[in-house]
Parts: sequence; structure tokens; C-alpha cells
Amino acid sequence: MFDWLRRSANRAADADGQRWVVLDVETTGLDCGRDHLLSIGAVALLDGRIALADSFEIHVRPPEVSSRDNVLVHGIGHGTQQRAADPREALPRFLDYVGTAPLVAYHASFDQAFLARAIKVQVGLPFSNPWLDLAELAPAALPRVAAGLGGKSLDHWLAHFNIPVAGRHTAAGDALATAMLLQRVLHEVPANQRSNIRRLQALAGAGKWLGAG
Repeated sequence: MFDWLRRSANRAADADGQRWVVLDVETTGLDCGRDHLLSIGAVALLDGRIALADSFEIHVRPPEVSSRDNVLVHGIGHGTQQRAADPREALPRFLDYVGTAPLVAYHASFDQAFLARAIKVQVGLPFSNPWLDLAELAPAALPRVAAGLGGKSLDHWLAHFNIPVAGRHTAAGDALATAMLLQRVLHEVPANQRSNIRRLQALAGAGKWLGAG
């Protein structure tokens, strides 16, 4: 069940920038203390290149099906929710896939909060991978673009770069779109920082406190 514990040793180089995981989650609501995961979608970047063969998607069964309004957002119907994987099965599979890789998401605190709580409750372990928030990095790396966007949502950035989205508001579709945006943003970052997650975290944090993000 916990193959990821054994395999994580083979991914010790992940934190050095060779393999990152870009992800997105869909949930039954916005409150991580009350709502639940419905799906996780992720795709890896290997040395800055999207590796479609190294991707992950799973539906997670909630304790009870979500509201009709919630279903209209992500399209995960009640039947799919009821047939989804038990979280005690789904989350170890996700951990096995991720290994020690740094994680990237747009508004990462949302994804991080839901995943950390679910993993702690269902698996009984902390989730300590490093995170990078693309919603902070993008305006820090491209302040002029950010100033002219007219908004700070993922949709604004995707439209600016003409990034196509197959399945917007699905975890897998949003993860792939976020990965494509990350590639564009990294082109604007000095070459000696592009593969260093800690330097990118510092850049994103500086942009946030300076008001860029």
C-alpha cells in the first residue's frame, strides 16, 4: 500500500529541479476543514519539459455526494463520485506518484490545504513536499504583463499566452494548462534560477510582498 515510501528514495534528485509535479484538485467546496477532495490531476515537468507520460489522475470518493451547484462547476457527477476510489486507496497512490518532487499549483495554498488535511486524516502522515505558487511567481517574473491583464485569475494568464485548455475546471485539464503556463513564465526567469525551487520560491515571495502578486 505504501510503495511511495520505498520509491521516494529513488527520487532524491527531485528537489534539485529534475522532476517537478504540477497539479490541481477539485473539491466539494472551498472550506478545507469541512469539504472534501473529489479529484486530483497532475503532470510532471522533467528538466522543464512537460512529460505527458508521467501524469496522474484519480477521482476520490467523498463521504457524501456534493451539491448540484458544485457538480456544475467541475462536472463530476454523483455516479462518478460514488464509484470513485476510496481515499485510503487514492491518496497513497498519489503519494507514490509524487515521491519527493516539488509541487506547483496556481493558488497553491488551496491545493496544499486540501491535500495535507486529507493525507493526514486518511493516511496518517504529514505531507511535506515543497510548494511553489504560480499565482505569485507569474506576476513576480512578468510584472508588466500582470499589470495589463485586468485580473489575476488563471484564465487571464492562459488567455494572454493563448494557452489552450482541454477540460477547464477538471483537475487534469487545469494541471496541464498550469504546466504550460509555468513553462512560459520560466522563460522570463534568469537561467541560473529556473531549475532551483528555493530561488523560485524566494522570487515568488518577494513579488508577493512588493505587491506584484
